[in-house]
This record gives sequence, structure tokens and C-alpha cells, in this order.
Amino acid sequence: MKQLTLLLPLLGLPLLGAAQTDDQTRYMTNVFNSGFSPVARSGFEVQGSPLLLATWTPAELLLPGNAKPVSAPVKYDVVRQELRVLRPAGDSVAVSAAQVKSFTLAGGGALRHFVPFSGPGAPNGFAEVLSPGTNLQLLKYWDKVIEKSSGGGGYASTTVVSTYADHTRYYLLAPNGRLAEVRPKRASLQEALAAYPAAQQALKARKGNINSEAELRDAVTALDPTVAKAP
Repeated sequence: MKQLTLLLPLLGLPLLGAAQTDDQTRYMTNVFNSGFSPVARSGFEVQGSPLLLATWTPAELLLPGNAKPVSAPVKYDVVRQELRVLRPAGDSVAVSAAQVKSFTLAGGGALRHFVPFSGPGAPNGFAEVLSPGTNLQLLKYWDKVIEKSSGGGGYASTTVVSTYADHTRYYLLAPNGRLAEVRPKRASLQEALAAYPAAQQALKARKGNINSEAELRDAVTALDPTVAKAP
């Protein structure tokens, strides 16, 4: 009898999980049932993919006016700077940066957080937050450009092939919304910190190279405490 008493609560667990899943599906359906356009298709063929990740990836989306995030599989189209959100019905809708407060990709291990760009000098679209500091943030703008090249068949061939090529950029977000494009170079970061003498001095004293994304991210993270809120 004791064993039966212990088993009875466990029998309800799958049903509880199913109920929670149904609630999430209904919530997601209500959110994405109106106000969002079907995914637009390209009118011409380009080799490669406009997507950041080729497969549907679990994500949490925080939308304006919603108190809680929406869980949904997404594909991030970096060419159009929009999300393709897979609805429970099996189709997908396009969600622009203006329709999202933030989203987090949960696939592939580490979480990746994205926010819409804003402010003077900011490109249209999303930014991946590489260094979420209190005073300084390093943002990564994913983009792809279309490059054209000869399609082969000899020097006299008139065939032209269009291909997507990666074209990412980095931005330093400082207090008061100051945004500056930076490269993984010490001199570039030094220039972007012109308004913050203490941070510049700390960068000069910092050992090691800045020749990669990881080194740039580590430098921005280390310099974050040296930046005053309002110079």
C-alpha cells in the first residue's frame, strides 16, 4: 500500500508536463497569430544561406507589451535582419527588430543574447551582446553581403554567380548611448575610448594582443569598471 501511495503522485507528472506544453502552445499561437507577416522569399537565387544558423533553434523572445518571454523555434535571417518564427501550425512568420525587445538562442550550449540596435550610427537590425558590462558593452552585428563572381566555364564565360559572404562588425556601446564601431585592434579600441581617459590608460597598461574577437571581448570586459558613467 505504501508503494502505491508513492506512485500515485508520479503518475500525474506527464499529464502536468503536457498541460504546461499546451498552455505554452496556446500562448505562442495567440501572440503570433496576428500582426506578423509570412516569411518573404527571395526573388533570385543566391548560393549559400542568409541564416545565422541553418536549423530551427530554440529561443526565448521578449516582445513589447508582453510580461513574459515566448518560447519558439527561430531562424535568424541576418540579410533581412529578421527572425523567422515557427508557429505551432507549422508555418513561419517574419519578426523584425522593431517587434522584439530581445531574444536569446538556446541551441548549441552557451546562451546567445540579442537586442535591437538603437541610437545614432547604429545599423538596422539586431546586435549580439558579447560583453554585457555595466558601463561598456561589446556588440556584434551579424550581416552577409552578396558577392558576384565568374561561374567558371573559361575566361569567355558570361555566367555570374551570386554568393552570400559574411560581413560582421563590432560596436562599443558606452554610457549615454555612445556607439562606436571598433575592430579587433588595440588602436581601434583606444580611439573608441577617447572620452574615457581612465579606460585609455588602463588599456595602455594592459598586456597582451588584441587581434581577435575573443581578445577584444576580454579587453572590453576588463575595462568596464574603469569607465565613468558620465564624463
